Amino acid sequence: MLDNLFGQVPFKHYKNYFNAFAVKVPSVESGASHPRTSSDSDCAPVPQMTVDNYFGSRFDIANIHRLLAPTKTSAIANVLANSFPLYDQVFVLVNSSYYGGSGGVYATSSTNTSAHEVSIHEIGHSFAGLADEYWAGAMYASEKPNMTQQSSPTMVKWANWVGTLGVGVYPYTESPTWYRPHQSCKMRMLNVPFCSVCNETFVERIHTLVNPLSSYTPTTMSMELGDQPIVLSLSLIKPDPNTMSITWKRNETTFDTNKESVSLSPGSFTTNVTKIKAIVTDNTALSRSTAHSVNHVYVVEWTITTDNPSDPITSVEVKSDKSEYRIQVYPNPTNLDFSFSYVIPKASKVNVTVSDLSGRKVRSLINQHQEAGEYLYQYKANDIFKSAGEFIVTFSFDDLIISRKVIHQN
Repeated sequence: MLDNLFGQVPFKHYKNYFNAFAVKVPSVESGASHPRTSSDSDCAPVPQMTVDNYFGSRFDIANIHRLLAPTKTSAIANVLANSFPLYDQVFVLVNSSYYGGSGGVYATSSTNTSAHEVSIHEIGHSFAGLADEYWAGAMYASEKPNMTQQSSPTMVKWANWVGTLGVGVYPYTESPTWYRPHQSCKMRMLNVPFCSVCNETFVERIHTLVNPLSSYTPTTMSMELGDQPIVLSLSLIKPDPNTMSITWKRNETTFDTNKESVSLSPGSFTTNVTKIKAIVTDNTALSRSTAHSVNHVYVVEWTITTDNPSDPITSVEVKSDKSEYRIQVYPNPTNLDFSFSYVIPKASKVNVTVSDLSGRKVRSLINQHQEAGEYLYQYKANDIFKSAGEFIVTFSFDDLIISRKVIHQN
């Protein structure tokens, strides 16, 4: 499954951004249950059976035979809590040769011969929040990155792509008040690529989870360097092909580009205080999002000071703009206690809110100005989420917005 996933765009370009771990959970019996409660023709050749598997995985979810999903979500929560609580995306691989899968909280597929394509399609739902681009039914129709009721090519949410690479505003034949961006996309049919709109959605999602600026030097807040050259360097997680650009600025004037390391002699500093910035941007052609150049730019700033411009450098201080906002939300899924922590590198207006998947605010947790530092908050999960389901916890630090999905189970 992973070989197929990372062999296709956009995952092949961002393979370096992923870690994948298999948590093997033995079942009493192999396979998945077939209640035979659906009326669709997929059930015809499949015998009714009950299989004792660990997660209660079964077909016929919502009376659709090929809709395969685990039913023992508390068992999944316990396995995650004990094995890998800080996951970003769960995929359940069910050892059944019959065709099936599902998106939702836990992306799922069988091991059918089409499972690799099904897996990637379902990850589109779970990881990127994409809609089916075939008509799945009115109960599944909603505003999504690749589904809308807006018909104007200039107003539609994927307007930046309209007219290129087959992207347009196409009505669903079964319900023509709803529109999709493409006629041939993996979210509509298997064995074709994702359309440009879906690729962009994946890229933006990946950037919310992974900081490509892995590290930088020097990192000490203060250091004496005498009359030796200063070497400033970055370590990046790069897409393949590499679409990262680096801009080096001295007091807001560009002096070098696309180098991961620069060496500056003491004579380069003609003022008592000099600010050197490294600005890292992913210039991928897979995203035309107007928010991309704002939310996914990574900056490190070094402040070099001298007592007099002719004297040796006395100290270097470093801070990171967006590269040092570190957030943890745990445990996830949660049912009793709920905690989150974050690190902010500079004084910021901090706002933390909880919303449901429709965007309706459930609760505001923090709304205050905070100094640079590390913050930890602990709550009773039932006091925050009120009901079982999926929620979005949104962290705002001045104009930087970062979201995390949280699953609450009673």
